[in-house]
Amino acid sequence: MMAMNRDNSEKTVIFGDVHGDADRLEKALEFYLKEPPSRIIFTGDYINRGKQSRRVLDLLISSIFEHPSNIVLLRGNHEESLLKFLDGGKLADFAAHGGLATIKSYLGTVHSGAPEGFKEEFPKEHRELIEGTLSFYEDQSILVSHAGFDPQDPQSRNPVALYLKGHHGLFCHPGPWPRPLTVCGHYVQNSRKPYDTENLVCLDTGCGTLPNGPLTSLILPERTYVQF
Repeated sequence: MMAMNRDNSEKTVIFGDVHGDADRLEKALEFYLKEPPSRIIFTGDYINRGKQSRRVLDLLISSIFEHPSNIVLLRGNHEESLLKFLDGGKLADFAAHGGLATIKSYLGTVHSGAPEGFKEEFPKEHRELIEGTLSFYEDQSILVSHAGFDPQDPQSRNPVALYLKGHHGLFCHPGPWPRPLTVCGHYVQNSRKPYDTENLVCLDTGCGTLPNGPLTSLILPERTYVQF
């Protein structure tokens, strides 16, 4: 980890996927919220796969309560899968996204009646947090979304383009780019290092997915990285 400049008024910090790894998220929040940058953006996929999804959402709620103007939560396809399951979707579909680990984080075990018990007991504040997530963040310099953008339609800002579907053609996209820099998660980097080119950064370095996968953050405008 690295020390931050005391002047954080112009800093933006962007995080990759968390996937239920509350321990790494807690360390990251402790590090950045001592002297909060002007903006902290999460690219989505807070839940599933890892063992601590419930605690991850608790940490995000408490952090937003303390710093409501500093934190921006974007939606990932795993949050979408949870909402669909809560609204009557099939367990098999949620399980395919690593949802059994999320159910276990709430109930302590997964048994025959667990799915319905999970739906009934899912905290209202957790659902409100997920329902309040945004599709993307954009300004003149950056576009941030869970899955980047659709290379066939770079200006589209619909959910399919931004977080419901992956676009692997993004990594060989010749341009034009919707903004000078696009930052995303979603695409697991098996190297456990962020993918970094002039116009594209991918921050999913396997947190909660790969063994010892780090949680990666990007600091702008310096364009430096801190992993936890």
